[in-house]
Amino acid sequence: MIEIPPAFIYLGGLLIIPILKGRLGNLWALIIGSLGLLAAVLIPETSGGITLQVLPGIETIILTMDPFRHLAGIIFSLAGLMAIVYATYRDLRKVQMIGILASIAAATGIVYAGDFITVFIFWELLALASLCIIWASDDIRSGGAGYRYLLFHILGGACLLGGIVHTIITTGTAAIGPVGDGAGLILMLIGIGVNAAAIPVHTWLPDAYPVASVEGSVALCIFTTKAAVFLLAMIGGWGVVVAYLGAAMALYGAIFALLQDDIRRLLSYSVISQGGYMIAAIGAGTAAGLDAGIAHMAGDIVFKSLLFMVAGAVIYRTGRGRLSELGGLAKAMPVTALFAIIGGLGLAGLPGFSGGATKGMVLEAASAVPFLTPILLISAVITTIYVFRFLYFIFFRVAPGECSSGDAPLPMLVAMGGAALITVAIGAFPNLLTDLLPGGTVAHPFAVSHLIESGGILITALILILLLRPLRRPGEGWETDIDRLYIAVGRGITWISAEPLSHGAEGISRRTGSLITVVQRASANPPVACHIAWKTSVLPFVRVFSDPPAIQRYEDSLRELRRSYPDEQTPIQGGGYGIILIAIVAFLYFLFDLIR
Repeated sequence: MIEIPPAFIYLGGLLIIPILKGRLGNLWALIIGSLGLLAAVLIPETSGGITLQVLPGIETIILTMDPFRHLAGIIFSLAGLMAIVYATYRDLRKVQMIGILASIAAATGIVYAGDFITVFIFWELLALASLCIIWASDDIRSGGAGYRYLLFHILGGACLLGGIVHTIITTGTAAIGPVGDGAGLILMLIGIGVNAAAIPVHTWLPDAYPVASVEGSVALCIFTTKAAVFLLAMIGGWGVVVAYLGAAMALYGAIFALLQDDIRRLLSYSVISQGGYMIAAIGAGTAAGLDAGIAHMAGDIVFKSLLFMVAGAVIYRTGRGRLSELGGLAKAMPVTALFAIIGGLGLAGLPGFSGGATKGMVLEAASAVPFLTPILLISAVITTIYVFRFLYFIFFRVAPGECSSGDAPLPMLVAMGGAALITVAIGAFPNLLTDLLPGGTVAHPFAVSHLIESGGILITALILILLLRPLRRPGEGWETDIDRLYIAVGRGITWISAEPLSHGAEGISRRTGSLITVVQRASANPPVACHIAWKTSVLPFVRVFSDPPAIQRYEDSLRELRRSYPDEQTPIQGGGYGIILIAIVAFLYFLFDLIR
């Protein structure tokens, strides 16, 4: 057994990529991916850990082990290797391969980290790696999507850092664990929620994943959201609010996946939905819920990356990525179609596939929280419907035109085959996965109750498909999300700033200037100024109650005072005037003190 943090293998390997040419870069990436997986497998579960002193008096734990970390480290490394194999069908841009290796490094770094400082370092590395992958795409939309991704993750990273600092100050330790109540908990949840694509800070995901390259989107779907889910599970102690947040994600993501025409955008919303299942199980707060959340994370990494691989292969061969443009590919791409069916049935949660085992565990754990299971069951029905649409419109309906000249390239097929094999193996023998869980939770995918539950979901979905004609035909797709609300609010703020606030500020400035002028003029001769102000205020009453000659004399007197100001002198007799001034000053002092 060896104790080498896999993250350092990936980071060391990516430094060599820039100097390699042609296929040597792909070969080197495969070697690094294999070594990283080997390191993850060989780390003993009883490892004492590795610490690294970054500054005097500050140590970080770069390697710590427990059963959850052992499972997650292997899954991330294995999925990373499959993503590398998939990407070797062509010579990738160096920046993209560096981004993929850096993503695996960051995800495994988060998994094995024993303190929040180490987590934050790899957290930021994961964001930068994902940004490299997005911006390496040839899609003209990738620039805007990457910039938006960056803005979201700056927000998430800042909140996570704030939560970490607050936790360290209040608890006196940076060790990963419950963060307590208050500001630290809220900031930490927001920071993790951004990366987990939690509602309503999820819109970066369906914008970014579809515009990446076909191999880049495979890597993206594996690491960012799943690393966030893993960290959420390791911290723990969140309460049922997180469980209901997960349920909202599951339902919201499923509904929006159903409304999509772009196949990778459909799968992007599916990432949100299935992440919701994981978060709902973790939020249940039980050992079974924690086991179920991590188990479903592992299963979803495999079958979701398989479906992204299928989507990429279809786009590569046909040049088309919308359900409305595709059809009949089961004949032209039979092996890819078979893998798509396996991945789709895994996502739908049918017994015999990994999703059938892990989703059943989630539903069992959800029973500990009121109303959670019904929401997840409704989401499962919608999931089955959009899986049907994905498979039927791409592979089995009558083709709208000639779409493909052959099956996927061999590297793609090898990667898809590996993911399909794991999906079937876990579905048939769920103990391969559950034996690695520390809580001792067992999956029962073939129990009568679970078979009835799965059958009910499937039958309900089929009835809805038969009754609702729009479900049996592709549409233009619904790409409007909650971000339209953000845009409207932003425009509103801009308008308020440019119109009412601007004009109001100008008015205040004019009035302030006039007031200053008045004060300056009054300060030249305060007694006469007060006398003029008094006579001016009394003038309307003089005009009402006096005869014309008296009015004329009063106005002439006031006009003369104004003309001769400030040279005119008003005699001050006795101490009455000083008392008035003192009273005014005292009143103002009292007023300011009251306001303060």
